[in-house]
Amino acid sequence: MPIDIHVHPWTKEFVSRNPPVLDACNFFGIKQADLPLTVKDLIEEMNKAGIEKSIVLGQGAQNTRNPAFRNYTIPNDLLRKMLRNFEDRLIPFAGVDPNSGEIALRELRHALKDLEFKGLKIHSSVNEVYPDDPRVNLLCELCQEFEVPVMFHTGTTALGNCDIKYSKPEYLDDVANDFPDLKIILAHFGWPWYEVAIAVALRHKNVFLDISGWKPRYLPETLIRYINGPLQGKVLFGTDYPMIRQTEWMHDFRSVSRKFKPQVVEKLLESNAKRLLKL
Repeated sequence: MPIDIHVHPWTKEFVSRNPPVLDACNFFGIKQADLPLTVKDLIEEMNKAGIEKSIVLGQGAQNTRNPAFRNYTIPNDLLRKMLRNFEDRLIPFAGVDPNSGEIALRELRHALKDLEFKGLKIHSSVNEVYPDDPRVNLLCELCQEFEVPVMFHTGTTALGNCDIKYSKPEYLDDVANDFPDLKIILAHFGWPWYEVAIAVALRHKNVFLDISGWKPRYLPETLIRYINGPLQGKVLFGTDYPMIRQTEWMHDFRSVSRKFKPQVVEKLLESNAKRLLKL
């Protein structure tokens, strides 16, 4: 069964306190009334879509300068509490703010060791920190020690109020060189710099791409060719829920699945993620 590598624990209440996310909802044509109220709504959505597990991403922006994201943080202890009753279906990735320095490092260690989180998500544009920044390197070093992946937001989808220059996939080339044993996920396949993201994934055995934030019918043909070819073992299915509902994504995928080789479909939806996450 499919594994969604890219899910946000955003609820109607959370979105109402975060103008950038609200703007993104407006971009996607999502009505506030249709946003989930609790994590149970996510589970119901997964059941309808036939999704086995979802990676739920934490967020840290406590010391980020941008005032638009003052309410963006989801503390890791709170995220663990939110997912407590669904540990067989929902897998948490930590969120920390690299701007917090040693505090971020301690918080990440707490999330990985005590809370047993399975990875880290870094949103470079929100935090206004480049992926190859020394503060990020310390976090990557810890994740490499714990043998868990780091997901970097790359490129852009619809989240505004931040500079996308921090999320150019070219910076992950340096990170992959510096941490050859660290599994690195380039979220949103680096669009609009997706050819650079493809090149970075081709260059490094430890780099993966996720295709979240896009309905399958809109994926670039160049990316699809590489998914069917040399990157078929390194591309991960993700939705960006609740921006795109899992039922919507799966329905759309079925309409264009002929574009993908049969053996690639299983890798994309399931086995690549299981291998990466050691499930």
